[in-house]
Amino acid sequence: MSNSGTAEVLIPRSLFFIEDFDNLNIDVEDLCSVAIAWENGFVSELKPLRNTDKKPKNILLPRFVETHSHFDKSFTWADFPNLESNYGGALSVNLEEHKTRTTDKVIERVEKSLKLAIKNGYRAIRSHIDTYKSQSIDIWIQLFKLQKKYLSELTLQFVALAPLEFWDTSNGEELAKLLSSHGGILGGVIVPPFNKKDTSKFLAKMLLLASKYKLEIDLHIDESTIEPGAGIKVLLETIENLKISIPITCSHLSSLISLKDSEILDLGKKIAEKNIKVIALPLTNFWLLNRNNKTTSLNRPVAPIKQLQQLHVDVSIGSDNVQDPWYPFGNFDPFYMMSCSIPMLQLNPWERMTLSSIFLAPSRLLNLKWDGLIKKGCPADFVILDAQRWADVFSSTLKRKVFIKGDLLY
Repeated sequence: MSNSGTAEVLIPRSLFFIEDFDNLNIDVEDLCSVAIAWENGFVSELKPLRNTDKKPKNILLPRFVETHSHFDKSFTWADFPNLESNYGGALSVNLEEHKTRTTDKVIERVEKSLKLAIKNGYRAIRSHIDTYKSQSIDIWIQLFKLQKKYLSELTLQFVALAPLEFWDTSNGEELAKLLSSHGGILGGVIVPPFNKKDTSKFLAKMLLLASKYKLEIDLHIDESTIEPGAGIKVLLETIENLKISIPITCSHLSSLISLKDSEILDLGKKIAEKNIKVIALPLTNFWLLNRNNKTTSLNRPVAPIKQLQQLHVDVSIGSDNVQDPWYPFGNFDPFYMMSCSIPMLQLNPWERMTLSSIFLAPSRLLNLKWDGLIKKGCPADFVILDAQRWADVFSSTLKRKVFIKGDLLY
């Protein structure tokens, strides 16, 4: 059967569960030598390799989950470059692109992005879609058709990324109804400077709308270098005032890194108490924020991943933009994201919490049926690499084989 097979591989210790744990052969980088078999698209056997003299020549990882992307604007850099490479420039050029946007153009970008993502090893993706009052509802009908079209290969979630005040309009309520029947998510932006009173008011309206239609919320929040933590503080206050409990994701939280350790500790505890999930997005943040041509300082804002994890906040690392006004590089390749992010964030790939932020936390964030842990009975959804150590994984000459439900994709 084409969806069955066997392999001798290395798997990071924190990414699989095995009954015969005591006999595992584990190398210095926490890679374990195991034999794996799969039948009818599911793992049927997982056992330690006894031969300690012969190290497998391949590393096996679960297919990846992307927590934060922007399919609707991907690959628009060539026509809408942001040569200033800063946040203000990106926003201005993005609005220019909106003037030329059509449903057909967006769907073409989404399909191109999806095909690349599947080929490169993704099994699930959450994408934000710019949303505004004059936008035709037709674009959402087409997006949900694509969601269904690619369901056998990839789980696709859409976030309607709109100004907060949009969710206090009839258009916003109409879209919320549509999203509720397709697993959609309400999105918004809270980036200082902002009027606290107005922001709190519209945020409350958004939270109540999400509660009414049983929807999640995913916010671009504190993607800045000024007024550190201003957005998350307003969010926490508003949640407390409403006494409301809905799934909330905070994307970015870049400015928190500028707070004192005691302030991060205090906010982190409150984020954990409210079960708010966090997505760190280092590529776009490092590229756009805190640019100053008058200094050589490399002070780069990004969510304080390690501190938040220590406070039991579930943190994922995402890619964000691909070849658009916000970020000119990337190609929907999870290994590009890892190769850039892990060194710049000083995270060790052989540590459990690092791998959790890339594989396990994203699975929880998207509420997927499979948590990403390799074990008997899990889907045979793998990326098998020609590699024996982490240095090989971060090599530009990396070769991979992608398996979907036990079938080799290419």
